[in-house]
Amino acid sequence: MPVIFIAASLLIVGLDLLISWNSYETFFKILGVEVLLAVVVWVILTLVFSGKKNKDTDSAVEDEV
Repeated sequence: MPVIFIAASLLIVGLDLLISWNSYETFFKILGVEVLLAVVVWVILTLVFSGKKNKDTDSAVEDEV
């Protein structure tokens, strides 16, 4: 799993370098937007899956009683 993460990160940074074409300002703007987007998606997915986990645990307790 870490190998896939490293490969994906290198691919994204490489694509950013190709798109920005030696313009450091553009490179860091693109990279910043990608990082912010990744954080927002991670928070949303964490909230969604933690909500589902809590619902599953509550229904299991009700079934046992």
